[in-house]
Amino acid sequence: MPLIIAFVTGASKIIETVTEKRAALLPADIRANGFAELGGEPVVTAFDTTRARTVDALLAWLDWQSASGVLLLTDDSLPGLVDLLGDHFSVHRFTPPAYGAKTANQLTATLSKCLRSYKYLANRFADAKYQQIFRLPLRNFDAPEIERMRLLCRDMTQRNYGREIDAMLRDMRERQLPKRASEYDDLYFVDDAGKHFELGPEHHAQADTAMPPHNLLCIIANRFRFGKWFDGTTHYNVSRAKGASVVGTYPDCHGALTAHKKRTHINMFTSDFF
Repeated sequence: MPLIIAFVTGASKIIETVTEKRAALLPADIRANGFAELGGEPVVTAFDTTRARTVDALLAWLDWQSASGVLLLTDDSLPGLVDLLGDHFSVHRFTPPAYGAKTANQLTATLSKCLRSYKYLANRFADAKYQQIFRLPLRNFDAPEIERMRLLCRDMTQRNYGREIDAMLRDMRERQLPKRASEYDDLYFVDDAGKHFELGPEHHAQADTAMPPHNLLCIIANRFRFGKWFDGTTHYNVSRAKGASVVGTYPDCHGALTAHKKRTHINMFTSDFF
């Protein structure tokens, strides 16, 4: 499964350079050391926003269904891309090369920064104890660390990226606690509302994909998180301490408030579908 790297831009010079150079734009150390740590061989491409200016057109063009990961680099010629897709794909802003600059060198420098950080994230994501943090349902896990995680994973060009990621993961792991007044020693991630989240091994429930009421982002959200593919057939078991009821209304995968009527627990997917 490839790692798709797409420059999303309307700049003809960038599109021409990417089309001509493709894998040659990858940093020399990435090409020399192989691609195992990236999770797949990079495929470098470009989406021309002068021909299609919608996210729907980008998603129809992007071969995300067969990818191990998706990294999008945008010059903001497609407004709102980071906010709309940044929780699912690895989406980052880049500054187009200045007039007279060597375009290929500038693009390689951008890729070097992003891939170094992406490799760090991929390594942490491959570790089960961290993946269950990255995959938490974003709408339903009530904690300030969630917004911090989202912001960090949308800016791979920042300095000290790995240090910041590890600090966030340490803080999140402090929320991993046993359930009080329980005879079991299972650990749960506990949010500020007292909900207990445990990523289970079960495959007995599946996220609904019917459109409508769902949309394409509901499906993508249950396959990709921050640019990394994951097994969307597993879900979180959400409960409360001391057998308290979880009956209530919760936001689902497309933001609709949906009633949950079962008292004991919720089967909730990474996309927030339940």
